[in-house]
Amino acid sequence: MRCFVLSALSWLLVTSADPAVKAAPVKLKIATVMPSGGPWANAMIRFAARVKKRTRGQVSIKIYFGAVAGTEQRALARMKAGQIQGLAAGSAALTSIDRSIRVLELPMLYRSHKEFRFVLKSMAPILKSRYRKKGYTLLAMASVGWVYVYSKNPIRSLGDIRRCKIWRWKHDPVVPALFQILGVRGYELPVTDVLASLQAGTIDSVYGMPHSTQALQWHTSVRYALDFKISMAIGSVLVRNSAFDRLTPAQQKVVVEEALKMQSLLSTSSKRINSRAMASMRKSGLKLLTPSPAFTKALQALRPGLIRKLRNVMYYPADLKKVKALLSLCRATSCSL
Repeated sequence: MRCFVLSALSWLLVTSADPAVKAAPVKLKIATVMPSGGPWANAMIRFAARVKKRTRGQVSIKIYFGAVAGTEQRALARMKAGQIQGLAAGSAALTSIDRSIRVLELPMLYRSHKEFRFVLKSMAPILKSRYRKKGYTLLAMASVGWVYVYSKNPIRSLGDIRRCKIWRWKHDPVVPALFQILGVRGYELPVTDVLASLQAGTIDSVYGMPHSTQALQWHTSVRYALDFKISMAIGSVLVRNSAFDRLTPAQQKVVVEEALKMQSLLSTSSKRINSRAMASMRKSGLKLLTPSPAFTKALQALRPGLIRKLRNVMYYPADLKKVKALLSLCRATSCSL
């Protein structure tokens, strides 16, 4: 009898330590508007393949690329309804779940990718805890690229900006506040109508990352890019707690580990492909305008007003205080801690 009990205990220990043994197979469906075939998509495919391999096929991840599940807002609604289990999207789409992630995207916050990574490392546990309480497991947060303004006419002053007819994405509440502080009139359009509106002259300016600006062909209808980093755009991958909690602890560990590897790969890929996209657009005729010191100072002077306007709307003051402290530490130590 004693031998039987010991054997049973040994079996339980072995099976609980193995992410594939005696666990019900789980399939996670994750949607994204990201097209297939690029470096970002490849990083997600690698993530799914690694999870499947390490769990011996017990956890499979199906990724729906190219807005097959609809826009980010539509895919988010489908995730909330339980039709899909996860979403890879920009932070603006996740605001309806919890707005605090947007503190990482406040304008004129970072000077380099290194600073962003330093801040993210400390802020990630806080943000993940909040999303967990809202019903979602935040697996990855990666830099997607610097946001710039692109225009048909040169922008060399605040006056030039205020004369722009610039596109505004209605699903991002930060942009109206920014435009109000700048004194800019925004033209609210769906992303699918931006290129035609540029061509027709309804708008003459847009904003975005180099890669997305090139991919959407917006660069073909503008002539200039202002060499001023407005903010760092962030992409996140999350799944419903109800789906994540179906995994065994060992399987969860595998998914988290591989998600962090994907996060690192996405950030590295983003830096590279945005650099290539900007170089390619400049080669095709896009002119990069370096703002004068006076113009740069004028832009930076607008930041305090914008931050005050977004206080308790898009970020919590305590979070921003922590981010500022992290940036000060990073700059004092060359982010080497």
